[in-house]
Amino acid sequence: MREADFTLPLEQDPATWRALTVFAGYRFFLAAVLFFVFYLQLPPAFLGAVDPKLYATVSQAYLLTALFLLIFTSKRWGDVEKQIKLQLLIDIVALTIIIHASGGLATGLGSLLLVVVVAGGALIPGRLAAFTAAIATLAMLLEVSYSQISGDGVTKYSQAGFLGATFFVTAWLAQWLSHKMQSSQVLAEQRARDVANLAVLNQHIISRMQIGVMALDAHGIVTMFNQSARDLLGIERTFPGFNLRLAVPQLAEQLWLWQHNNPRPFEAFQARSDLPEIRVSASKLDSGETLIYIENTSAMAQQAQQLKLASLGRLTASIAHEIRNPLGAISHAGELLAEKQASDPSMSKLTDIIQRHSQRVNSIIETILQMSRRKTVEPSAVVLATWLDNFVAEFSEIKAVKHNDIVLNIDSPLAKVAMDPEQLHQVMWNLLDNAWHYSDPDKTGPRVEVLLTRSEKEIHIEVSDNGAGVSQAAREHLFEPFHSKRQGGTGLGLYLARELCQANGARLSFLADELQSSRFRISFPSEWQEYIA
Repeated sequence: MREADFTLPLEQDPATWRALTVFAGYRFFLAAVLFFVFYLQLPPAFLGAVDPKLYATVSQAYLLTALFLLIFTSKRWGDVEKQIKLQLLIDIVALTIIIHASGGLATGLGSLLLVVVVAGGALIPGRLAAFTAAIATLAMLLEVSYSQISGDGVTKYSQAGFLGATFFVTAWLAQWLSHKMQSSQVLAEQRARDVANLAVLNQHIISRMQIGVMALDAHGIVTMFNQSARDLLGIERTFPGFNLRLAVPQLAEQLWLWQHNNPRPFEAFQARSDLPEIRVSASKLDSGETLIYIENTSAMAQQAQQLKLASLGRLTASIAHEIRNPLGAISHAGELLAEKQASDPSMSKLTDIIQRHSQRVNSIIETILQMSRRKTVEPSAVVLATWLDNFVAEFSEIKAVKHNDIVLNIDSPLAKVAMDPEQLHQVMWNLLDNAWHYSDPDKTGPRVEVLLTRSEKEIHIEVSDNGAGVSQAAREHLFEPFHSKRQGGTGLGLYLARELCQANGARLSFLADELQSSRFRISFPSEWQEYIA
């Protein structure tokens, strides 16, 4: 791009108004000095020495005009180019008369016009700057001519000519420097706009990132965080400037370990029980700040679960036949032995143990096979209010549930999610069956509650019961496979339910509260509404 392309039209350039306002301030200061020095009879004594009356009249008028022009310019009234021409003309006329009333060019006051010429060269583009120098030169020649005609007798044309040449050179240099400065200023402003736009773009990108980003100063004060960081950490504050240790103590502790060179500082954790599991990493910036990256492990866990289940499928497919055949033989032998020794109570007890444990091993194998044979996720739009109503009715009919023992509360009747209906049915059946099993039939009120709610970012299904709750020790193993406190349970129900949720992009979590009640929540991203509406 050529240098001239950076210049703006005079009437569109705010820098021209600013420069003109500065020059108007200088004019007012100069006029005040010229007037008060003469009025108070301060040195130099040659001011107004030739014609005191003319000097007093012109200097006073010049002072009032300078004040008026300063106000007029600061308000940016009128056309700026016309303003410049008029003001420079007023300066040349007023200063020429003041120079004449003080004794002419011999006083050295002609240098005052240099400032006017410089202003003309800086403020007026092109040939008009040379025109200002020509007007100033002509004014000096007229003053010299009038002085000689009026009886001075001393020829000062050479001095006027030299001063005029100085005017032209000064005007050219001022215009050249003004052009360079204006080009540099416009270029700097353009670069500043580019930097500001880039900063806005970066901020927009960071705010829309799925990965949470947070910056901390040396004292652990949060200086910046994006929306993803706020959602993943459950931060209530909307603006930075708070202490990380007070907002998210778990993250602050891990960051402290990282700063002290702990070999394994960052571990996956949940900021709250209703938030997704996250993993963080950090880096130190040259400015001394710490940049933290917060990643939702749900997507990675979903891929890992798919790989794990695929491996489990291949494993179970290869050994299921080898296990189930001898297991069937053991079970059949136990049945035959029980028939032959039916009269022996001790033998019946032993054969009963064989049958029960054979059935339990077979149940475990069936569950694992069910996991390994799970079909590919086929999500579809599910209107949860209608679906839950039908599901609770089905469960109540099969389990012979009394009226009002299971209560369905719907706070978001239009909530709709994308999930495989069969897998959602399997997850909900497991949660409702567990809640029904551990509920207390002796307490008044509903034994199980199913709640459908919606927040700003997610849709929730909660299943809770009125039982004794889950102990702190058992909570640590809730979703571990083959870990169950339920008699005859395989310990795979909640594990499988979480796997199915993760495969569908949802999240299953256990919520603890002050009452220590059992409450499980399935969280669906509400952004799915954009794709299934």
